[in-house]
Amino acid sequence: MSDNGLTGRNAPVAAMAKRNLRNRLVRLRYSSVDSYPVTALLPEHARQAAMSRICYFPGQKLFYARLPKCANSTIVRTMAHSCRSGLEDVRINRLKALFNMLPWRREFEAAAKITVLREPVERAVSAWRDKGHNPVFIRQHRYAGDEETIPTLEQFLIALRDNDYYRNGHYLPQLDMIPGAIERYDVGTVERLEPFLERVCTSYFGQFSGLQNVLHHATDSRKKKLETSARERALIDELYGEDIVFYQSLLV
Repeated sequence: MSDNGLTGRNAPVAAMAKRNLRNRLVRLRYSSVDSYPVTALLPEHARQAAMSRICYFPGQKLFYARLPKCANSTIVRTMAHSCRSGLEDVRINRLKALFNMLPWRREFEAAAKITVLREPVERAVSAWRDKGHNPVFIRQHRYAGDEETIPTLEQFLIALRDNDYYRNGHYLPQLDMIPGAIERYDVGTVERLEPFLERVCTSYFGQFSGLQNVLHHATDSRKKKLETSARERALIDELYGEDIVFYQSLLV
C-alpha cells in the first residue's frame, strides 16, 4: 500500500522533498521549539530532542511519539515496510529523517497517536551499556571522573542525576518526550512489540509486513537488569520514577 501515491525507486527522493518542504514551512511559521505547538507541550529540557524525533504519517493521520532506547529503529522500519514500497534498502537513519514530518497544530490535534514504552529499569541499564561504554560519550561526560574509565552503573546514574546529562535524548524520561496527554495515545510496550505493531500497521496501512528488527548494539540489558543493586535501583527510581509508575500501570 502506498502513502500519498509515492512508490517505486524514486519514492525516497520524492518523499524526502515533500518532507523538507513541509518542515521548512512549519519552521518558518514557528521560530523555535518553544513556540512550535507540538514541542511546546513538553518540558523545556525535552523539546529539542523530541523535535528531531517526531514521526508523522500525514496520509494516515498517524502520529508516533518516537522514543530513544525503545526499539524505535525497529518500529520505524516496520511501519515503513507496511506503508510504502521502495524503502526496503533505505538506511534506518534516512528512514527516520524521511518520516520526521512536522504536523501543523490542527493535524497533530486530529491525529491518532501511538507510542511504545520500555521497562524503565531495563532502559536505564541499556543506556549505560550503550552510551556509558562509548569512548566518545566517556570523553565528553567523564562519568567516572576522567576521559577513559568505563563507569559502573552507579557512577553512570550519579552522573546523570548530578549533571543533568539525562537531558540527552537517550537519557530523558520517556514520559517527558510524549507531547500531549498520554491518555490520548495507544501505548505499546517493547516486550509485546510485534502484536502491537501488527494491529497498528493493519489498522492504518492496511497490511503488516512482519517485524523488521533493527539491532544496532546488543546491550544484554535484560540480564544485567537482574544484577542491579539496591543503590542502583534507588537511583533509577529517582531519575525515572514517573516512568516506572506509569509502566507498572500498563501491566495491571
